[in-house]
Amino acid sequence: MIRTFSAIVVLMFAFAAVNAQSSVGDDIKLQLKSGETLDGRVKAVDEDGLKLDIGDGIELFVRWSYTRGDKHFELRKRASDFTKLESVLKLADFCHDFAMDEQEYLVLIQALKLDPGHKEARDRLKALPKVDGAEIPALPGTKPDVAKPDVPKPEDPKPDDPLPPPTRGMFKVFLSFKTEDSAADEWFREELSTLNYKFGSKTDHEIRIEIDLTLTLTKNPKFMGAELYAIYDGKMTWKLFKKDENKAFAEGTEKAENVRRDKKEEARTACRKSMMQDALPEMHKKMEKLR
Repeated sequence: MIRTFSAIVVLMFAFAAVNAQSSVGDDIKLQLKSGETLDGRVKAVDEDGLKLDIGDGIELFVRWSYTRGDKHFELRKRASDFTKLESVLKLADFCHDFAMDEQEYLVLIQALKLDPGHKEARDRLKALPKVDGAEIPALPGTKPDVAKPDVPKPEDPKPDDPLPPPTRGMFKVFLSFKTEDSAADEWFREELSTLNYKFGSKTDHEIRIEIDLTLTLTKNPKFMGAELYAIYDGKMTWKLFKKDENKAFAEGTEKAENVRRDKKEEARTACRKSMMQDALPEMHKKMEKLR
């Protein structure tokens, strides 16, 4: 039955017929954005919501916007007509509202199968993380890209090349953050250790790495106390200095925009990690040139 009757504030009674597009009669524990649950039997489902029989002759129509839609995606999907573009795009909107990036990506591909020239669907796909194995339909009049196998290119022997320089240990580095960020410091230390770098102090090092990392929360909407999603932007600048020098011998900037996850800390972590993963290979390359 109802775990708590305060949920009724966000529900509305409805006895009008609903165009059911899923099996009727299943028992369900409907999860609401408020954190509460609603037990009942599914009477009907459509693109706007679902009708529940909660017992004692009471039927409630619950709009999807009041639910944790990410927990009931399969039920919502069964209410869609995949032969109609408008219905497929509504399902994509549902996925977007509940930060379901992978599902939104796949649903938009289905929309392009119905209308390959649909500009909005293509623009939305570009803003989403790619899903491995998912193929985007080609634009009308163009041929789909066919991946060519990587064939190693043989290298000509060069017997007169000089011998490689003698190997040496990796540099001893000192990490310096403009603003303290323990998570970033820990990540860099783990990755640099994997590359066999050593760590020194402020006075005992060969290369100083200065990092300025800024993370900005741009969106974090909530509904009745429940966090819907969070979006972060980030900027990271890095500089490399030889010991006792004030002029950097290498520097770079990385940016991350619209990094979206279900929780604020998840979005913050993903934003930070994205920039660091982009920056480290370039930093390593610049340091290796000094060897």
